[in-house]
Amino acid sequence: MDKMKQNFEIISFTADKRQYYPASMEHESWMPKNYVKHTEIEIPLGHSRYGGPVVDLPNGIDYPKDLRFAAQLDLSKFSPFDKSGLLPKKGQLIFFADIMNDTGKVIYADVSNDNLVRVTKEHEDNFYSGVLVDKIFLDTETLEERFREPEDEEEANDEGKVWDYFLGSDKSKIFGIYTHCQYGQQEIEEITFSDRILLLQVGENGFNDEGFFCLTIPKEDLKKLNFDNCEFAWGQS
Repeated sequence: MDKMKQNFEIISFTADKRQYYPASMEHESWMPKNYVKHTEIEIPLGHSRYGGPVVDLPNGIDYPKDLRFAAQLDLSKFSPFDKSGLLPKKGQLIFFADIMNDTGKVIYADVSNDNLVRVTKEHEDNFYSGVLVDKIFLDTETLEERFREPEDEEEANDEGKVWDYFLGSDKSKIFGIYTHCQYGQQEIEEITFSDRILLLQVGENGFNDEGFFCLTIPKEDLKKLNFDNCEFAWGQS
């Protein structure tokens, strides 16, 4: 099969229209109208979200030192769209990261939402603001979508197209084609067609203004629910 036309099944998700920031911060003039203090928005226990001061942790699990809360996924909402069967059917995946050093930690807990413990940690560092996940749906993508029409004197490929380093950064998803705006076609293909799975990408579709957060995991580790070998990356578009 032609790699360019191969369909990758992905689990896509969209952002709530509001973003919330730590209540200890003042409302700045640059903040759009959809920015509210975290105390002014209802955040259901265990609801999937990206960043912000509020995380729901399993009982007995501490907020990791020197990392920031990056994301929380309610797998009971995502797994119905997982045709690969790689994701656990229920429970929580919780992500912490240090994007300056491309490091982090992933916690999986097979607990019900009502057994989670809410932890609030206000800060003004990376991931200080939060966004709730809105819609989740099955989607597809191809490598062809990473190419565009050439501009000026750009050298095109045999199909008359040019690889675009930034295409794909507007998606938030699980699985599919790896994204990094500093990687060319060959580097993206090497990761995408390797034994590593794109466990999470949070892009510029209402979650990030500029840039995207993503991480991969070896396929065999995901099958075993071993999240110790995830590789974290922040791409600045």
